[in-house]
Amino acid sequence: MYRLDLTKQELEDIKTKVFLTEMQERLLEYRLKEYTLVKMAILEHCSESTVSRELHKALKKIAKVL
Repeated sequence: MYRLDLTKQELEDIKTKVFLTEMQERLLEYRLKEYTLVKMAILEHCSESTVSRELHKALKKIAKVL
């Protein structure tokens, strides 16, 4: 599972610098709340693999900026 050691403010700053899809933004918010992949998949009406893939894409975008 991906671990996010960001504050809410840090995430908001990153969102202004990185183009994230709406789903990726929601998934990052869920990770801050420490939701599981299963719970995120249920909330997003998609598979766990889709959640994992989208989180991975978002984290790669963030890593490029940092």
